[in-house]
This record gives sequence, structure tokens and C-alpha cells, in this order.
Amino acid sequence: MKQSIGTVWITGLVITFMLIFTGYLAVTISYSASVKEKNYILSIIEKKNGITSMKGKSVKSVLRNNKNVYTGFGTLESITLFLRGNDYKQTGTCGESVGDGGARLKWYGVKDIYADKNAVNGGDVKVKVEEITNSNKNKKYYYCFAKVVVDSSRKGTRNAPAAYYRVRLFYSLELPIVNSLVFTIDGKTDIVEIPSRCEIKKLRASGVKCTAGNVKNT
Repeated sequence: MKQSIGTVWITGLVITFMLIFTGYLAVTISYSASVKEKNYILSIIEKKNGITSMKGKSVKSVLRNNKNVYTGFGTLESITLFLRGNDYKQTGTCGESVGDGGARLKWYGVKDIYADKNAVNGGDVKVKVEEITNSNKNKKYYYCFAKVVVDSSRKGTRNAPAAYYRVRLFYSLELPIVNSLVFTIDGKTDIVEIPSRCEIKKLRASGVKCTAGNVKNT
């Protein structure tokens, strides 16, 4: 009888250890992938001087037998195509709106990054952005972002003060006997001294007009 109890106890201990190890491995892999995705998204925002939304332009590619390909996407479209390419499908809530130094931030959530199945061929990636308010704070999004103005007196262009951007992605832990647990991973860009005049309307300073072609006023 004692031997039977001891065997059950050891078996339970082994199973528990395997679950802990499996969970740790799953979190490590997911976290590592999310960090790479987050860093790449931050680099996209920095290269494009903020968060823009622009349709791709059709050009003929010599590498693809002169077939039409699309280039010149805005920030949101570039991020969408990148996440699709990495098969990113995790969603989560944007959560709190407290920024650095306790400042209140306006968070925005991005949804429907898989809405347009022919985005690469059609050249138009549909990206929907919603401001996070009390009415939708529990709604799930693919990722979230916020713009933080550094100093309104540091204006790289008329009514476009220097700023940096915060980004929030999600990754999950899934185990056979545990409900899926969703975690967040945050990051922020370096300071963008001259934000694009063609940022989405939600982020664009009042009085700034964008004259670039193929701009979406998201």
C-alpha cells in the first residue's frame, strides 16, 4: 500500500515538473518572438517618422517578371504586412492609459489586420484604428499604440512637436489543463524629432495639413 502511494506521489511530481517546464519553455519562446516583433515595429515607426496610413503604389518588378508589386506603404500597413508574415494572431486589451511620469495617454487599438486577404496583390491594406475609451477598454485588439509629445516647444515642423511612440503587443501561454493566459509586452521608440505631417488624423496636430498622395485619413 505504501509503495503504491509512493508511486502515485512520484508520478504526480513528475507530471507537475513536466507541466512547469513545458509552460516555462512555451512562455520563453513566445516572449522571444514577441520581443523581436515589437522591436521591428518600433523600427518601422522610427523610419517612417511616426504613424502614417498610406496605400501602396503599384510598380513593375524586374525580379518578378515585370509583374506589378506594391510599395510605399504607410506605417500601419507596413506593420500589418509584417505581422501577417509572422503569422501573428494574438489579441488582447490595451489596458491602462497611464504613461511615463503618470501622464494620461490616448491609446489606440488596431483590429482587422486580416480583413483584406488580397492586400499584397491589391495594394491596399485595410487597417482600422480605434481610440480606447471606457466603452471599449475591454475590447481585444491585435496591438496598441500611443503618441507621447516630448516638449511642445520642440517643433520640428509647424505644429508638429517632437514625440516618441509606445507600442503594446500580446503573447499567450497555452497548456492542456490551463486556460490560455495572455501577456502584454511593451516598448517605445526613440524620440522622433520631426514627426511626419501625414500622420493619421488621430495623431496629427491641429492645423497641420497633409498633401501626400494616397493618404488614408484614419
